[in-house]
Amino acid sequence: MKIINLLVATTIAASVAAAQTKLSGTGQCPQQPGERHAIEIGDYPGHLYVISKNVCTWTKPADIAGLKSKDHVGVNFTEIERNKARELSAAVGTMDNGDKYYVRLQGTATMADQKFQSSEGTWNYTGGTGKLKGIKGKGTYKCTPEGENVNCDIEGEYTLPSK
Repeated sequence: MKIINLLVATTIAASVAAAQTKLSGTGQCPQQPGERHAIEIGDYPGHLYVISKNVCTWTKPADIAGLKSKDHVGVNFTEIERNKARELSAAVGTMDNGDKYYVRLQGTATMADQKFQSSEGTWNYTGGTGKLKGIKGKGTYKCTPEGENVNCDIEGEYTLPSK
């Protein structure tokens, strides 16, 4: 009986481990978002809240279940304190077949003279549509400026419910 339980447990563990699939990709966003609203706090110079919306494209698409990521629309809330910032974002991404994924991000950014230098943080899937319905996963991101754009590299893993 112990051997059967061990075999069942090993099989379940292997199928769960196999269900997690690694992914990576690179997205590109304009440094100047399409929509941006900033409010100075007033307690000291350089302290403000910013809410913005940005449309990004994937220059190196992430592959999820054979689908390629196409674009990503994110709404960001950022607290800027002089040359540091905390970021919270919620985004909707579209795959090449039209399916959507939903993701939350949180991280930090550094700035110099109020100009973006870099950011990094974590992300996690909160849902999806079509083939991505029920997607779960998480990972990290790192972003750096390049000319008029910001390039963001992502890495992580995902699982999809078995059908």
